[in-house]
Amino acid sequence: MPKMMVIFLSLAACVTCTGHGPTVFFSNEYKPIYKRSVCEPDKPFPQMVLIPFFEQATQIVPNCQTYPKHETALALFAFYHVWTEYFGDRDYAVRGMLKKVTIQWDINKKVSKKGYNLKGEPFEDRTVIGRVEADTMTWVWQGYDHKISRSALFHELVHMALRAKYGTADPDHEGPKYRGWTPAHSAMIIEAKQVLGAFNL
Repeated sequence: MPKMMVIFLSLAACVTCTGHGPTVFFSNEYKPIYKRSVCEPDKPFPQMVLIPFFEQATQIVPNCQTYPKHETALALFAFYHVWTEYFGDRDYAVRGMLKKVTIQWDINKKVSKKGYNLKGEPFEDRTVIGRVEADTMTWVWQGYDHKISRSALFHELVHMALRAKYGTADPDHEGPKYRGWTPAHSAMIIEAKQVLGAFNL
């Protein structure tokens, strides 16, 4: 736990001090609520748990290992830090989305009837590991090797960040049909995953 606190403080400092985005600190004013909102292994699943530091953000978990709330909070810190380094957030749109996000974790993948790959090419009936369900809600498979950094979380957060900023989640990614997603966004996801992967998460 002390190691995790050091990580939290380090990333929080990065979020507040970046020269490429606004000065932002995610408040922990609701600390008593966060303490009470815990995964309870003896109760039925799925369960909803508040994500600390992100006000109304929640996660719906299929078990207490997928994922502890402090790990998910760290993932959101990592995402926002790298996002602001790449794109800034002067209107706080992405910050606002993260403060209200709901992440539904799953131990099983799903099949999507229609969609687009990263190049913008359409597909049908393909297994997917993440999907945006609403403006601030996403479904995410638990990830390879049971690691957040090997899940589609950051990919789906980019979709929601684009929707928050531009009004469209850009479902065809780097394709030409919708605006928003660029190769820089794909690169940003890779970097954010590397940041989180450095902590073995």
